[in-house]
Amino acid sequence: MESSWTPTRSTPVVYADLSGDRNPVHLDDEHARGAGFDGLIVHGMCVLATAARAAAGFAPSETVLQALDVRFAQPVLPAQQVDFTGSTKEKDGRHKVSLQAQIDGTRIMSPANFTFGDSGLTPEVPKAVSLDADEDDVIGDPYRYSQEQVEAYRGITQPSPGDNSGVPAMTCMLGMTDALGKAFGAVKPPERPGTWVHLRQSGVFYRPVEANVDYVCRIQAGRRTVRPSAMGVMVTIPFVVETDQEKALVSTGSCVLLYAFDREA
Repeated sequence: MESSWTPTRSTPVVYADLSGDRNPVHLDDEHARGAGFDGLIVHGMCVLATAARAAAGFAPSETVLQALDVRFAQPVLPAQQVDFTGSTKEKDGRHKVSLQAQIDGTRIMSPANFTFGDSGLTPEVPKAVSLDADEDDVIGDPYRYSQEQVEAYRGITQPSPGDNSGVPAMTCMLGMTDALGKAFGAVKPPERPGTWVHLRQSGVFYRPVEANVDYVCRIQAGRRTVRPSAMGVMVTIPFVVETDQEKALVSTGSCVLLYAFDREA
């Protein structure tokens, strides 16, 4: 089902309150322009959450989001309309949606792959993923969301037309900001001036997300990889999200951050 989404000026404000990500590139026009953007930009994870819900429109109604792999190609500004189209391939009971997310014909994500499966089946943990705790792991503070906050999250990530039922699986990643902030507190950035950019996000979802449940995001700092790129330095950071008390597995994945060097420096 084709759909669209137009974030408003309040979208990044609401998302910042929910996630704790108050990077001024999302909230201050002057700062965002100083960083090389045309104005303040919507959080990449907010755009991704909306894309995941748009992808659900191309999957069978009885399935749920189980995995995603997305590379951000272009930022989204408030008042810009994002159009979603997609195609679906079925294999072994899993439905892979290749989503096209575009602004005026220009892709904002490439690739953008979302996998849906039977709600009664739990996906396997990828072989490359380790769930073992390590002394270098950085654990974020426990976080939970009220039903009112979940409604606010659904409101800003709702493509049109679209189904507004259920709690979007991406809600469990809202607590990543706190854990990432702690992890990066011990990381010395390159001496050359630059800006951190969220470049890619992957994730696997193992159980439904609920309101009023405590979750914890564990950044596997000891397993991060750092490599130079033509634009700067790329850092890949794996993570695990669990329930705080039972330590039930909720999500695994990784985020790729680019420290893009200032061109003028």
